[in-house]
Amino acid sequence: MNRSFFIIMIPALLVAAGYIVVLRYLGIAPGYPRLIVAMILFFGTIYWLSRRTGRKVNSNRA
Repeated sequence: MNRSFFIIMIPALLVAAGYIVVLRYLGIAPGYPRLIVAMILFFGTIYWLSRRTGRKVNSNRA
């Protein structure tokens, strides 16, 4: 995998884990559905942007 992918993903996963830990510590049930939707949107956006950027690079070569 690309190093830049890890530079983005590791902090994002740490923030998600911190979100769960802090809310549990405060006694508030974390919104898992909201967290899952946010993660799906995040990963989907990264995937969409990577494919879009790849197409732009390949179209310039032709």
